[in-house]
Amino acid sequence: MRKQLVLIVDYDDCARQKLRELIHQQAHPVVHWECSNGREAIRYINALQPDLVFMNVALPGKGGFEVLDVVEHLPAVIFVSDTPAYAAKAFDYHAIDYLIKPLDSRRLLAAWHRFEQQRASLPPRVPPMPQGGYPSRILVEKGKRMTSIPTSKITHLKADKDYTWIHMLNGESYLSTNGIGQLERKLNPRRFIRIHRSYIINIDNVQELYRDINKLFVALPNNIEINVGRNYLPVIKELMF
Repeated sequence: MRKQLVLIVDYDDCARQKLRELIHQQAHPVVHWECSNGREAIRYINALQPDLVFMNVALPGKGGFEVLDVVEHLPAVIFVSDTPAYAAKAFDYHAIDYLIKPLDSRRLLAAWHRFEQQRASLPPRVPPMPQGGYPSRILVEKGKRMTSIPTSKITHLKADKDYTWIHMLNGESYLSTNGIGQLERKLNPRRFIRIHRSYIINIDNVQELYRDINKLFVALPNNIEINVGRNYLPVIKELMF
């Protein structure tokens, strides 16, 4: 079952906490992100393509309606506000619901169920292929922001249960909430190859291969050595000339 991607956008820490508690009480697995202003919301929505956004109408930088006017990906939205004044406009934007603070648990739950009902009536989402092929840069989470990194500087990816660590030439690493299989489908297979159930390497950054007894190892920058899984040996042999 694919995890639902939920973004919470609100300058109010208490409101974000209330929403966070709600979404993690649901039976369906959920991964969530948070930000506190309109400009961050635009970056997060375009990069993450969330299934649902809880968004305050009044945000610093750009308001909630302004955010929806400019984003490339249009998610399902539940608006949150201190006033009912913008409720009619919210439904012009096809909002699932419009919640007024202080947030009530029963109203939150009803809004969540409405989202799930709407989602059940839609066909499964197919991730879009980047224009022009595979991306040369990707957005990864760093603290409360998304940062852009070049894929050419990635040395390898390592699975960590349902998540994946992305390791860089400069020694930095970023945790993606996508599984390693999902990332494998998004990256250029001519550069990124699976050499183990838990590892994908960037062949442009391979320093050497060597054998130790009956095992084959790949050496990468930063003193990283990865054992090639038996089932993946044919892939490595294709690179040998």
